[in-house]
Order: sequence, then C-alpha cells, then structure tokens
Amino acid sequence: MSQTGTGFIRSSTSGARFLGNFSVNDQSYTLAGSFASSVPPFRSSTATLRFDTAESLSGTKELDGVIGSARIKLSIGDNIVIEGQLDIPIHPASSVVGAAFFTQS
Repeated sequence: MSQTGTGFIRSSTSGARFLGNFSVNDQSYTLAGSFASSVPPFRSSTATLRFDTAESLSGTKELDGVIGSARIKLSIGDNIVIEGQLDIPIHPASSVVGAAFFTQS
C-alpha cells in the first residue's frame, strides 16, 4: 500500500452504519457502509486511509476489522486499510464485518 489519505470516520447513532471522508491528492473520497451487527458509537477525527491505487477507491467492498478500545482498524477489499485513534475510547473492543461503498466527491 503505497498511497495514503487523511480524514475522518464515524458511526451513525445506532452504531450499525458508518461514514467517512478522506482527502487524497486534492481529491475527496466518501466512504459509507454498514456493519453486520451494531457497535457502540465511535469517531476518529484523524484517520488514515492506505491503498494501492486511486482506482481501488470505488464501488462496494467487504470489510472486517476491530473498533476499540482506543483505535479503529478496518481492512476493506483486498488492499485498503483505515486506521486511527478513536476520539473517545469504547470498551470493550468490537470485531466487525460488513460492507463499504466508496465514491469520489
């Protein structure tokens, strides 16, 4: 994974959905998705997006990862990772699976 972007990722109030926005080379990418089961509400205002090519930041992809207690790490598709410090820790940590959809905005 040779390219990076910075931005945020946060859950919906219910904890079943999430939204993120990342800046990559003066382009904005939005990420929206859902988890198979709800997690406590979370936000990472300083998340990092790592990926191989900008072309990979489109369409729907499966994800898995861990949220909590102090960090978030999501692996999306084959070569996309989002990591960051949570603004407020959540206990206990939750393993998640779900799907994410990228769009360029």
